[in-house]
Amino acid sequence: MEILKKNPKKTILAIIAIIILVFAPVLISSGYILQAVILIVLYAYWAMSWNFIGGFAGQVSLGHGVYIAIGAYVTSILYNQFSLTPWIGMLIGGLIAGLLAILISYPCFKLSGTYFTLSTLAFLHIVRLLITSDNYLFGVIKTNGAQGMQIKWLGNNFINLQFMDKTGYVYVALVLLVIVIGVSYKVKHSKMGYYLSAIKTNQKAAASLGINVTSYKLRAMFLSAFFTAIGGAVYAFVIQFIDPATVLGPNMSTQILIFAVIGGVGTIWGPVIGAAVLVPINEITRVALGTEFTGLSGLIYGLIFMVVVFFMPNGLVPFFKEKMSNRNKNKSDSISSGFEEKIRE
Repeated sequence: MEILKKNPKKTILAIIAIIILVFAPVLISSGYILQAVILIVLYAYWAMSWNFIGGFAGQVSLGHGVYIAIGAYVTSILYNQFSLTPWIGMLIGGLIAGLLAILISYPCFKLSGTYFTLSTLAFLHIVRLLITSDNYLFGVIKTNGAQGMQIKWLGNNFINLQFMDKTGYVYVALVLLVIVIGVSYKVKHSKMGYYLSAIKTNQKAAASLGINVTSYKLRAMFLSAFFTAIGGAVYAFVIQFIDPATVLGPNMSTQILIFAVIGGVGTIWGPVIGAAVLVPINEITRVALGTEFTGLSGLIYGLIFMVVVFFMPNGLVPFFKEKMSNRNKNKSDSISSGFEEKIRE
């Protein structure tokens, strides 16, 4: 109700969008299109999850593939070896990812700017080497190494997060997206959100005001890793396979960052818009050109990124918000000036 009172137009548009998203999957018969929709929603979800640390706190991470992998591997191992339902497994994976993120980020937060970003990228490569170097992680946990892990199929079952029809995965991904958007809104408009904004603007100034900078950055990183890992679990069950070269490769982590930047970091809807624009472009170029031009989608991403950074440095959402605000201001000024002229007459 509070959101409805503050932004009635935005709330109504959001409700309409949700209604369309709820009923649209039922009308889509193509398995390929459903798969593309799942990817759009999951990447939007991951970009929103990244936004906690990269957007609100201003700490740019290039290692979020680690948390996707943790969610995917933990949930799949618990399911394959212990028959634990993925719904519980993904929560365990999320907690492990969050705690590991705190453990790794604590020393990394002593670095800043580019050095912090490079440390997250280094962490991604270290984890990839650990996973792919042997079939057993630390000689105990079976991951199948570089071959990847197949998830056993037990038939169409909600408890096991396995659906013959991809529509089920669309709804699961949509629920996750709605949850992370809701949490993002609450965080941004809470004391934590204001503190993170101050930290993003100037860490030293924030610390001088009595804000525990490291503590709040760690909280943001925990939320980011927790939600990212849950998305990783769902992704693994969508494709029924974990490929370490994909989830722990630099492309996935970089794409998440690009989607958030294109849409607008630190905004509520920016990462969603970024994913909604760029994922379809990637899928269209991949299908249209096949394997003949495998690097073209990356080139297109790069060109779009350059254009947005040059002409819309804050991203699509802030750019169009500013345009709308200026238009409304001009309209208001013209109305008031016309009213003044009538009074003079």
